[in-house]
Amino acid sequence: MNRNVDKLCCVNCFSEIEIQRFIEEFDEIGDCDYCGSEEIYVCEVDEVGEFIQNGIDRYYEDAARMVSYDSAEGGYLLPTMDIHDILLYEQEIFSDVLEDPIQLADDLIPNDGTPYVRRNPYSPESGLEQFKTWKEFGDFIKHSQRFTAFLDTENNAFDETHPRNFFNTLADRIKALLVELYPGMKIYRARIIDGNFELNHKNLTSPPVHETKNNRMSPAGISLFYGGKEEDVCIAEVRPDVGEYVAVAEFEMLKNLKVLDLSVDFDAPKSIFSDDYTFEYEEYFKPFFSHFVSDIAKPIRPADSGVDYIPTQVFAEFIRMYRFKDWDIGNIFSNEIQPPPSTYEVNGLMFKSSLIKDGKNIVLFKGPEISTEQVTSENAAWLLYKGFKKHEITEIKVFHQETKESDEIPTFSERMKEMFTEHDEYYQTP
Repeated sequence: MNRNVDKLCCVNCFSEIEIQRFIEEFDEIGDCDYCGSEEIYVCEVDEVGEFIQNGIDRYYEDAARMVSYDSAEGGYLLPTMDIHDILLYEQEIFSDVLEDPIQLADDLIPNDGTPYVRRNPYSPESGLEQFKTWKEFGDFIKHSQRFTAFLDTENNAFDETHPRNFFNTLADRIKALLVELYPGMKIYRARIIDGNFELNHKNLTSPPVHETKNNRMSPAGISLFYGGKEEDVCIAEVRPDVGEYVAVAEFEMLKNLKVLDLSVDFDAPKSIFSDDYTFEYEEYFKPFFSHFVSDIAKPIRPADSGVDYIPTQVFAEFIRMYRFKDWDIGNIFSNEIQPPPSTYEVNGLMFKSSLIKDGKNIVLFKGPEISTEQVTSENAAWLLYKGFKKHEITEIKVFHQETKESDEIPTFSERMKEMFTEHDEYYQTP
């Protein structure tokens, strides 16, 4: 029998919205035994305590199972906290209406002294730390070490920030962003018409290697297909001037292609008391990729140094060469010897256009052989060339907003510091 079955707490006792919603779902009106509120949504304290414990278990775990104990020092090798520390100071679930929340805290979940730590306590604090690693990698590969950055040595085997280890960890989590493009879907590619080439399939598909230029996802000498899901995006991305003409070629998918979708929008961080909260996704995946995809899509002007492309070029090449693995989950608990996992490759990347709102760019990892004018059983083309249309550029719009005279443009380091500070409270490590 529950010892607190007759005691009621109410929505006014809590500042945590998910707990308030849980109480409201019982649709019971009464008087609160803790804050004294009358004629308000209430719930038995044991029911609320069980709900809160489920949330705690999503983010924290018993230190005795995960952290070494040093008997000589008389404590665990990482800082720990008890349930009162979590409820009152870490998660701050109680409202100011309660003058002394200790009694309610103890009735919700008795403080038995269990030492809690964050789940996976020895892994990096959060995905934002990984994003910081991405930034550090970019500086490292641009200015310190480039062609040998991925060499494996004894010194970096357990260094999670080393490029080799960082990208392998990234690949394990990135599979959630893989989407498929299906036969029949359309994709477009644009070129400014300058009279130096004939408008035909050969000149509107991926360029020959000797004509390739340094680009966001590939260095000069490596041919990839740069296109978009919309004609307007392709026209904008070639940056034409008023009065110029642009040829927009239409292609149709011939095969199922897997692409990494970096155009996604991520929702706000979820509370650990939400039923939809998943530790790995919320703490590592979402914060890293929400900032990473913004970094990938940021505009790079023609006048910028070619060095600025290098981090995204390396990232694209890693995705292009990496063989993703599919394990047979059905046999994972079998005592039989397991066959090696099946592997597959990713065919391209999709990311937001920096020039057209809601527009999407697509880069496919194949040179001129990517497309064909005629479908035959022998060719291995991914796309069918359907022809082109000419567009005259009649107007270019520039959108802007006035800033205050006192506003100063923050430096890159200041922006990064502000970004991490904004997340310190939510992604705090015990």
